Amino acid sequence: MKEINEITKRLKEKRRDIDSIKNQEDELMAKFHEYCPEGSPKYDELRKFYERITKKRRKAEKVEKENDEEDGEDEDN
Repeated sequence: MKEINEITKRLKEKRRDIDSIKNQEDELMAKFHEYCPEGSPKYDELRKFYERITKKRRKAEKVEKENDEEDGEDEDN
């Protein structure tokens, strides 16, 4: 029962993290559209570039988080 409660707690935290990330992405997209409206001639090129950069950042953050979690698990053992 203790494990289930612990897992549920972690799941809630992850959901909050996901919601936070989605909000940040929405804010960034709003800024992007502010600086580069959809009708502009270079919109498609800039959007592809923006998405490529944000995807790289997410991958780097994910790898960093996984490394941090592994370090924490090693300390627990």
